[in-house]
Amino acid sequence: MSSVAILGGGISGLSAAYYLARTAPAATKITLIEGKQRVGGWIESRRVTPGNYDNVSRLPPPEPATDKNSILFEAGPRTLRPEGINGAILLDMIRHLDLHDENLVTVPKSHPSAKHRYIYYKDSINTLPSDIRSTLLNKPPVMRSVLLAGLLEPFKSSRFDKHGIPKDGQDDESIYSFMKRRFNEHTAIHLMGAVIHGIYAGDIKSLSLKSTLPLLYEAERNYGSVVLGMMKGASYATNTMRERGMAARSRKDDPEWFGRMEKMSVLGFKSGMDTLPKRILNWLSSRENVSIMTNDPVESVQFTDKECKIKTQNAKEIHVDHIISTVPSTTLDTLIRQNLPHLCHNPSADVAVVNLAYSPEDTHLDYDGFGFLTPHRDTPFTVPVPGTLGVVFDSNAFPIEAERAIKLTVMIGGSDWKDAFGHVPIDQLDPEDAYKYARKAVSQFLHIDSEPRYSMVNLQKQCIPQYLVGHESRMRSLHHALKQKYSHLLSVSGASYLGVSVPDCIKNSRMLVEELLMSGALGSRQKVVTGLGKIDEQLTTEEMKDQVRLSKGNTSVIMKS
Repeated sequence: MSSVAILGGGISGLSAAYYLARTAPAATKITLIEGKQRVGGWIESRRVTPGNYDNVSRLPPPEPATDKNSILFEAGPRTLRPEGINGAILLDMIRHLDLHDENLVTVPKSHPSAKHRYIYYKDSINTLPSDIRSTLLNKPPVMRSVLLAGLLEPFKSSRFDKHGIPKDGQDDESIYSFMKRRFNEHTAIHLMGAVIHGIYAGDIKSLSLKSTLPLLYEAERNYGSVVLGMMKGASYATNTMRERGMAARSRKDDPEWFGRMEKMSVLGFKSGMDTLPKRILNWLSSRENVSIMTNDPVESVQFTDKECKIKTQNAKEIHVDHIISTVPSTTLDTLIRQNLPHLCHNPSADVAVVNLAYSPEDTHLDYDGFGFLTPHRDTPFTVPVPGTLGVVFDSNAFPIEAERAIKLTVMIGGSDWKDAFGHVPIDQLDPEDAYKYARKAVSQFLHIDSEPRYSMVNLQKQCIPQYLVGHESRMRSLHHALKQKYSHLLSVSGASYLGVSVPDCIKNSRMLVEELLMSGALGSRQKVVTGLGKIDEQLTTEEMKDQVRLSKGNTSVIMKS
């Protein structure tokens, strides 16, 4: 009989426990340990009654009397994207948990919020084109030099030789360096700078291209051009055969339903995003071989040649055969006493997330799209409220309760924290100051000055890992150190390593569990499984192109052994 402990009850830990309980032998003992009272990590939905609340000192009532006198806010992720490999694996989980019923809400790609995205540029909010036709016919100021840069991009020399080897010997570069080199300064600062604000709350001048936007990296490496790579299907090449196999297995039981869902722009749940972690928790609680410990942080982890010993704050001692760590890499570093490289190299972004809801009778929103983002801080133009990363128009983006309230989420800080709050660290920031700053941003950008009826401030400390340049190389080093020092004892998953989105975390936990059960510590033990093995699966340029042809149905491809 095998025993496994999972450290962390966020979406990565819950997913690892779920896939273990679903696929491992019934005799496998599974223990999930979460330091906080609740599970779900950064996924947290709150219903609030009228008033101003925060996650520091003014918590909303735990159970509002009725939905009619409350509004639903998201403190973290607010929607899920069902596209591609990750989308198929996410949808499989949703379907297996019976969440594909009336609780599931979808937004089609034809919806205005799916087609209309905005970027603040110069002194106005610019509408981004949604297709080639709108790009040619309606060029907002922010796009005027982008189209020409895109037309010229295929004619620029590649950084890679014909074998996909970097000519300059550098395996990675910043997103800024790449975008400026392949397109121009304007595209880097104003377009990509804004996009990265929205995804990572990060700085394009420090984040790794290879680890955050691998599709762009592989397009140039394999085709010499981003534009040509996209035209020839470079997106296929960023997924391994194992990942595509998982997606195919996910879709096989109901391909028609999967086909419909994968055509949606986003999806979510009527009761909020934390419907998913709550349902996983309920499912796990029904399994006889699963134990769930909450409100009991792990204090230390020790290893012998054959087992792992975990001590918790409540003086519990747990002995298991294998540990899956899904806590932040910096936390793992503390638990194992700095015995692995690079766990503390990457910082994580601090973000003030301010939810505001207004009465539609006295407030008007001039836009029907998803929301707007702001450019990189090095823009030569003034941003009225510095440090504002962007504003999501929630009542447009996910139109639940849209008839009852105009909902906005203001995101402040990240890599631009000091521009907004100076040298005040997040754990010393008064939530009232974040609320006032968000109100100022809404006034300056959207000309909304009315008082919100509902508000919620969430000060999210170290919430998004920042994959700095060279991240993949460091993860490869960590992968080999894990194999050498903790053979068959420790593996990792979570946002610190191979992707920060919810679907990334779910997919990576599933890949880890399947590999552990097939050939790792919980299976044949033919190889040491760390959770980072995908990094060693990098293909040559020709193998990448063969995968693209195979994905497009070209049966003349000779599979390489």
